[in-house]
Amino acid sequence: MLRTENLTKLYPLSGGTVAALDHVNLHVKASEYAAIIGPSGSGKSTLMHILGCLDNPSSGSYCLHGRDVASLGKDELARVRGEEIGFVFQGFQLLPRLTAEENVALPLLLCGIPARQRTETARRLLTRVGLGQRLQHTPSQLSGGQQQRVAIARALARDPAVLLADEPTGNLDGQATADVLALLDELHQEGRTILLITHDGVVAQRAQRQIAISQGRIIHDSGIKNPSFDNFSPKIMTK
Repeated sequence: MLRTENLTKLYPLSGGTVAALDHVNLHVKASEYAAIIGPSGSGKSTLMHILGCLDNPSSGSYCLHGRDVASLGKDELARVRGEEIGFVFQGFQLLPRLTAEENVALPLLLCGIPARQRTETARRLLTRVGLGQRLQHTPSQLSGGQQQRVAIARALARDPAVLLADEPTGNLDGQATADVLALLDELHQEGRTILLITHDGVVAQRAQRQIAISQGRIIHDSGIKNPSFDNFSPKIMTK
């Protein structure tokens, strides 16, 4: 489903450049649940932005569903981001003046889905994430864990093939973290492809596959047999 080859991202630095990503080769299959783990500055968020078609690599290739993303025009990239990829962020990114129902329905409004269908979809998804009784609550009336579940429901609004979650538990306490991870487990069991970005080794171990990144390079991939990875533990990547 997702494949990168020699993916490199360079940023200008006084006197030269720095590689946020350095020849990253990654293949994620459909219905796989993979965690990309690394400390701050390791390149994991840069990788997610490229996989989510939010940024472009400096060199190398990225194919999504067999299509080279570099060959897609602006309108097609927007369509891919809207229809094929769902995003969940650490900061929730909910609109504060909208209710939970309105936040979830917003992606459907932007693509012209009729009002009745928007409402039905938003209510179904909020019920799915355990917030069927919080439809008319604004973000300020919800806990952090509840806000993140609204964000997950919103990410699912257009039934994307891939869910990209960037530090989705980073702002949550222990119980809220457990609730969100349990929800991601359920979505994976239903066949959803999930890429979880995290700095936390314990969170990463909830995924079926752990991919560790450091200084822009993959240093461990539990989905690939490599003798140099044998002594790796996700715990060493935890902040």
